[in-house]
Amino acid sequence: MPDRIKLAFIGCGGITAAHLDQGLKQFPDVAFVGWCDPSEDHAQARRAQVGGHGEIFNDPDRMIGATRPDAVYVMLPPFAHGEAEEAMLAHRLPFFIEKPVDLDLARAERTLKAVKSKRLITAVGYMNRYRYGVRRVREMLADRSRRLVLMHGGWIASMCPEKYFWLVEKKQSGGQVVEQSTHTLDLMRHFGGDVVSVSAVPVTGRLRRPRWYTAEDASLVTLTFRNGAAATLYSSWATPHGDVSLEVHATDFGACFREWAHHCTIRHGREEISIAAEPDIFGIEDRAFIDAVRTGDRSGIEADYADGVATLRVALAANRSMKTGRVVKF
Repeated sequence: MPDRIKLAFIGCGGITAAHLDQGLKQFPDVAFVGWCDPSEDHAQARRAQVGGHGEIFNDPDRMIGATRPDAVYVMLPPFAHGEAEEAMLAHRLPFFIEKPVDLDLARAERTLKAVKSKRLITAVGYMNRYRYGVRRVREMLADRSRRLVLMHGGWIASMCPEKYFWLVEKKQSGGQVVEQSTHTLDLMRHFGGDVVSVSAVPVTGRLRRPRWYTAEDASLVTLTFRNGAAATLYSSWATPHGDVSLEVHATDFGACFREWAHHCTIRHGREEISIAAEPDIFGIEDRAFIDAVRTGDRSGIEADYADGVATLRVALAANRSMKTGRVVKF
């Protein structure tokens, strides 16, 4: 492997800017060779962000063929997947992909099968798995003397349709559970393991919306896990305040994560431990991926493409339950 890992980007929006600012553009062992986006302005902005390095394209396969990167970052909205994955698989490239990994579960599972057969290094943007508070809680749950009992958490937000027009179109984003609350859902899976059933109810008609605003106003999802634990996941885009939280209750301790940054408080007996959130969490997960590409050692990656597909499967099952009113069992 060369001294510098050559990176190409498919998708050049705000999430790409965050990854660049929080770490990637400061990493001495990466080089930026390609930017691919339908908007040339977005691609130009990201290129300028790293000092003008890299070429601009509007076709993923052409970019990869021309720039020959060592790895690719896929930073696309949910509805835009397919072409990027085909290009990376054809060129057998490691890739980092933002959540959710797709809206089409069958296509995501085909991609996963190809990833496994080609033994590609992958990472998914579930950055909260890298937080020290999350790692500490998972370590505590690994102790066989204690058992997970309940989890409760989610996202409360007020959305602006004019700014996030695709986000509130259910067919484009998958809705809040798939696109946003997926972070909390993924942590529930991270702590609880395999989900065996999903039941969900939508909340609609709370606020007047444009006709193209087709996502539900809110929802409540109930999960049961193979180990016997249970969880509830709440989501809302119809409230004036914002809140992100997750409570974890085990037989001898409790933990609470608050705000987007997931500041953590752990209560164990009479002891209370506060763990501040890392301000550069994108940089931490990016470092893990770059190191894996450089060395071939995947042990530092907390969420790979298989994890992304597993969380997507549960999120889409919640959507199916909202639509049918039935429990979805795995």
